[in-house]
Amino acid sequence: MSAPSAALSLLDPAADLLLPALADRTRRRILVRLAERPDDAGAVARDLELTRQGVAKHLTVLEQAGLVRAERSARRRVHTVTPERVREVSDLLGLVATGWEGRLAGLKAAAEQPEGPGPTSP
Repeated sequence: MSAPSAALSLLDPAADLLLPALADRTRRRILVRLAERPDDAGAVARDLELTRQGVAKHLTVLEQAGLVRAERSARRRVHTVTPERVREVSDLLGLVATGWEGRLAGLKAAAEQPEGPGPTSP
C-alpha cells in the first residue's frame, strides 16, 4: 500500500480504534512483546508480569484495531502483530514528518537568503 493510500485508510472512520489502542502503555508493551515472538495471552502475561485476564482484554482492543490477529493452534490462541497495519501507521506518520521537513527546509532556505539591497536614500 502506498503512503498516500495508507494515510487515507487511517483517516477513515473505521480507523478510529487505532490511536486509542496505541494510547495505552500496556498495550504498546504487549505489541512490542508480540513483535518479538507470537504467543498466547498466558505467555505474554508471564513475560510482562501482568494478569492473563488483563492481557486478554488488551489483546481484544489490539485485535479490534487491526494491530494484532489470533489463530488457533491446538488449544491455544496465538497472537501475532499485523505488519500491514503497523506499516500503515508508520506511513501516515512518515507523511506527516515529510510535510514538516519540507516546511522546515523552506524556512531554512528563506532564512539563509542574503538580504537584498536596503532602502535607497534620495
